[in-house]
This record gives sequence, C-alpha cells and structure tokens, in this order.
Amino acid sequence: MRTPSFLLVVLLLAGCASGGAPQMAPEASGERTPLILISVDGMRHDYLDREDASTPTFDALVASGVRAERLIPSYPTKTFPNHYTLVTGLHPAEHGIVGNTILDPDMGDSRGDSARFSLGNREAVTDGRWWGGEPIWVTAENAGIRTGTVSWPGSEAEIMGVRPTNWMVYDGDLSYDARVDSALGWVGAGAGFVTLYFEGVDTQGHRNGPLAPETARALEDVDAALARLVAGLRQRQIDADIVIVSDHGMADMAPERRVVLDDVIDLETETAYVIWGEAAGIWPALGADVDDMVARIDAMDHVSAWHRDDVPERYRFRGSRRIPPIVIDPEEGWTVTSRDYVERYPDRPNGGAHGFDNALLSMHGVFLASGPHFRAGTMTAPLASVDVYDILARALGVTPAANSGDPAVADRVLR
Repeated sequence: MRTPSFLLVVLLLAGCASGGAPQMAPEASGERTPLILISVDGMRHDYLDREDASTPTFDALVASGVRAERLIPSYPTKTFPNHYTLVTGLHPAEHGIVGNTILDPDMGDSRGDSARFSLGNREAVTDGRWWGGEPIWVTAENAGIRTGTVSWPGSEAEIMGVRPTNWMVYDGDLSYDARVDSALGWVGAGAGFVTLYFEGVDTQGHRNGPLAPETARALEDVDAALARLVAGLRQRQIDADIVIVSDHGMADMAPERRVVLDDVIDLETETAYVIWGEAAGIWPALGADVDDMVARIDAMDHVSAWHRDDVPERYRFRGSRRIPPIVIDPEEGWTVTSRDYVERYPDRPNGGAHGFDNALLSMHGVFLASGPHFRAGTMTAPLASVDVYDILARALGVTPAANSGDPAVADRVLR
C-alpha cells in the first residue's frame, strides 16, 4: 500500500528546513539552483501507478512537482538514441545515434568497411564524431556552469571540444548508493547540472516482463536511491531541481511471436549486415535488389519494411546515412530473428523488450520534476523526449542550442 503522498510531501519539505527556519530560495540568496537529471532506464509511464511497488519518494516528488501523463520517445525506442535525444532535443536521425548498433559508411576504413558503433565498443562510445548536436552539459559548460554526469550516454566522449567537468565511465556494478554519493559530492562542490542513471528497472523488465514482481522490486531500489539523494541534499541544505525521465517503456514478449527473416531472405548472399530485434534493419550485400527485398519482407505477417527514404514521416527517421537502407518495424511484442537463432534458443524471446513504434503506449516513459523552478502538484498532457532539452535549458537559465522540441512545452512545467 502506498504511503499517502500529502504526508510524504509535508515530511519532505519540513526536512528541507535548517534549524526550523525556511531555507532561502536560490534566487534570493544569489546562488544558482542546481539541476539533477535522473534517468530510470525502461521505466514505463504506468509504473508510477502500480500497486505492487512501494515508492514513497517517487510519490512525494510527484505530489510536490509536475508530472506528464507520458513521455513519448523518439523512434527507435532504444536506450542510446533516446538518452541522447533527451539531452539534445534532436531526433535520432538528426543527432546521428540512430540505434544501439550503428554503421557509418563515411567513417569506414581504407578497405571500404563501415565504422561500427555499439554499446560495448569503448572506442566508438568515446569518439565524439559519432555524437551530433549539442548535449545539455555542453550548453551548460559553455555558459560557465560546472557539470557532472554519471554514465549518461554520450558523456564519455568529447563533444564540440567540451567534456563535463566531472564524468564517469559506465560501470554496471557500481552501486546506486555510490552513484548518488558522487552526484551529491559534485553538487556540494558547486556543480550546477548533474545526471544520474539507474538501469535495474530496464534489466528486470527485459528478463521478467514489465509487470513482473522483479520489475517492481527494481523500481523500489530506485526509490531508495532517490530517498538517499533527497536526504543528502537536505543534509547539505541544497534546494535543487530534480527531473526524472525514462528513455522508453517496455512490452511483453513471447517465444511464438517471431518474424524469421530468412524465410524470405537469403542471409548469405543478400545481406552484408543485419540489425536484429525490435527495431531491425538490413545493410544489403553489394548488388542485392533492395526494392525486391523490401517487398518480400513487407509481405510477411506482423512486420513492416521500408526503404530508409520511405519510412513514414511520423517516425522522423529519414535523412541519415547511418539508418540502414532497409528499415524493419515489427508489431508490438514481435521480434525479427533468424532460423538459426530460433533453433538454438527455442524459448526466446521472453520477458520484455522495446524498440517498437513510438506511438505505442507501452513504449512511453515518465517525466516528473520537482523543485524551485517547477510547478507544484500539476499533471500535464504527454510531452515528447525532444521537449526535455529545452525544459532543462530554461531551468538552468541558459540559451538552448537549435533543437526539434516545442519551446511552448516548457511553459507547462516551469513556474
């Protein structure tokens, strides 16, 4: 059973006072209000309302701040593309991180092989050439605001010649407590913008499904980390803006929901590289008939296929050389796989997955914010991940770089 939110807010706000006297607002004291951006990877929009998880800190922040009904991600609804969209205000086709795995023919070697980006490729992840646009920490640093990033995608690279003042290499074994303590240390030392990243909700959603009890326990782990953050800010007498987002939601999967690509495509002769899964794509072999391949795949059940120049406009997924020449979009809950994979892993896919059409409610994430710059006790209509950058820039008082967000959205959430 949830603890009543109004009581939690009273306790939370009472704890922010020092010696019984109300804390002076940052603007009145001449100090900058720090902004802490937190990603809860894979946190679906309806997780905030689930009854099998005790989330008192989330509840208190919602009651004292502003919450969007949903946060609509960009396509593809994958981790790296949307984390970078959140901090640049650009769609993946605009900032260049078009997937968790990317090929770039213009960054290839002298043999003509394309350069390859993937989550585990340290050389690529730290290469600023992959990361287009201007992330919010670059905007802030250029405005004289010190920043710190805990494992946010893109923050390990030098972008536009700038790095965060403090940054960390991603370490999945680093405890949530240690991550929070690093962020608190940076804020206490004067950083004006800091990020945090928690992956456990996504991990359990993949393993067990979005509504599994293990996913609820992972959400409670994040709530405990947020409680540590709030307590640490209170101890330091820091009144901060806290913005919590997620990169995407999660959908249920099942072994019988598979689109077996080599039922219609000769993988040996017609493909040079295949991106499998829920936002799939093909780099055709030299000389392959791309139009005919698209037609064969599109004729299959439970999947749509397009040439990259013909992806429906609403996806905002055109115009980048890094998009696979053939884009494959399976229906919700279905995955693109091979006959060999099915034979080796007959019980997969299971649990949950994401990457599907960003119009699907199951792919929508969370946005909530609480602090001096944000409205209190407010529920607002859904907003898009491209809108978040402008909100952050406004809260920090810096001029945003050009982006694809709607600047009017910030008026709905900021005081």
